[in-house]
Order: sequence, then C-alpha cells, then structure tokens
Amino acid sequence: MRLFRNLAIFSVVAGVGLLPVVTHAYTLNSWSWNSSVSGLNYRWGSNLQVSGSVARTAFENAISDWSATPTKVYFSYNSGSSNTFNTINVADDALYGQKYTTTQGNVILYFNANINIGNNDITTANVARSAAVHELGHGLGLADTFSSPAIMNSSRNRAVTYIPQQDDINGVNAKYGY
Repeated sequence: MRLFRNLAIFSVVAGVGLLPVVTHAYTLNSWSWNSSVSGLNYRWGSNLQVSGSVARTAFENAISDWSATPTKVYFSYNSGSSNTFNTINVADDALYGQKYTTTQGNVILYFNANINIGNNDITTANVARSAAVHELGHGLGLADTFSSPAIMNSSRNRAVTYIPQQDDINGVNAKYGY
C-alpha cells in the first residue's frame, strides 16, 4: 500500500509539472577570454624553470588534466607568453594557491597562477596537483563554488579531488561552448 501511495503522489506531482529541475552548480566569473581557450599559451615562472619539482609536476599534470577534458581547453608552452605558472612561498597552511587576472572590461588579457610551496600539504603530489588544476580553472574564468565534487570547491578534499570534475567541465563549456 505504501509503494502505491508513493507512486500516486509521484504521478500527481509529475502531472502538474513539479518534477525536480536540474540546476547548474558551477559559478562563472564575469570575465573570460575574448577568443578561444583552445591554445592558451603559458610560460614557466622564475621558480619553475627546471622540471622535477612537486610544483612544476603539478602544473604539468594540471595542463594535461584540463586538456584531456571534453572542452575546448588546450594549453601550449610559449616562452614569450604573458600567462605565467609559478610558485609563491607564504607560510600559511590555508593558502594553497593564488591566481591574478589582468582584464580589460570583461576580457582576460593574461593571468598568473601560483602554487603556495609554503603550505605544508603541497608536498603531497595530489594536493599540489589539485591546487594547480584549481588555479588554472580560475584562469579559465571559473569562480569558487560550493558544489561538490568540483575542483573549484575551495573546501574539497585535495588528496582525492585533483582533476576537473563534471561540474567544472560544465562551467567551462557554458562559458565557451563545446
């Protein structure tokens, strides 16, 4: 009888159009790249000139992670780029990374993404990678969100969530199309 009552209630709800609506959890910044995010170039900052460090490897993986998503995102190295990937050293275990964006109106001109090597957790490869993927997400125009799971969620478990999630991919595709 209980199953029948639940089915009847669902039928009534469905009949009047009160079915749940899918919402978008991602959050977008007001700025974006004027052209495409396919072929965004970058250069290594002064602290990441030599490969092999946890931070450099984290950014290399983050570049591959974003490029492997079903989006138009693709990064390419260019030593003359204004977009810089680097490290900062701030003794703060709550600060994983920083991103600075230079815009003109709502158009991104360039951005700098940094991993904080002063955070004791950054020595863990997945945590560093999570920070790098997150900062590159900001560089693409994504804002912090409370959606879970999402790389743009500032409260995510960085040891577990270290690649772009479906919500992040949906945000990039909403901003730039696919």
